[in-house]
Amino acid sequence: MSDSSAESREIDIHALDNLVQRQNMPLEPRADDLPDSPWSYEIRRGLKPFKLNPVEWRILKVLASKPYHAFSPQQIAAAATTARHPITEQSLPGHITSLRQKLGLYADYVQSVPHIGYRFRE
Repeated sequence: MSDSSAESREIDIHALDNLVQRQNMPLEPRADDLPDSPWSYEIRRGLKPFKLNPVEWRILKVLASKPYHAFSPQQIAAAATTARHPITEQSLPGHITSLRQKLGLYADYVQSVPHIGYRFRE
């Protein structure tokens, strides 16, 4: 390619800034666009990484905090809920199912305890 075609694709930052200001668009990202955390919600077991959403990550963190200890749905929901991502006792089974699906072969690490709730095994 010639240099003139490369130059035509360059963006003049001042022209872009003026355009944004004329349209009353904010230059900074809105709070909705920002990630929950600068950290990645990724875990590793062996060589395979598992990407989890923030809710699944918090649930797994609660369960893994005390291996083999059975947590009730109320305890898990209270410990893992945030203002941005509330968890209820009714939504918890769906989150657990999603977490187990993402864990694949390691799904049995998140165990159901009849009449109590859930636990994590090592």
